[in-house]
Amino acid sequence: DHDVKVFLIDDAIHWAQFGMAEGVRASTGEEMKPFIDYLLEHESAIYACKAWVDHRYLSPDEMIPGVEIQGAPYLIDLMADPEMETLSF
Repeated sequence: DHDVKVFLIDDAIHWAQFGMAEGVRASTGEEMKPFIDYLLEHESAIYACKAWVDHRYLSPDEMIPGVEIQGAPYLIDLMADPEMETLSF
């Protein structure tokens, strides 16, 4: 019952591209794809930073369904929101 928002910046935007999370594992053995699928299934917001998407010459068509491209002002608004309980950067 938590409102989770994920804002991907820098090279992390690639996790929002089709197929990029496939086969990726943490050093603990956990796979990336099930985490992304879980977030999307539970309607958690996943944002990819517009500046980094543009810098990598990616288009919205290359992103998995449910990912929204947003600019830095949106991230700043999230960070400044007093309702935001936790921020991990």
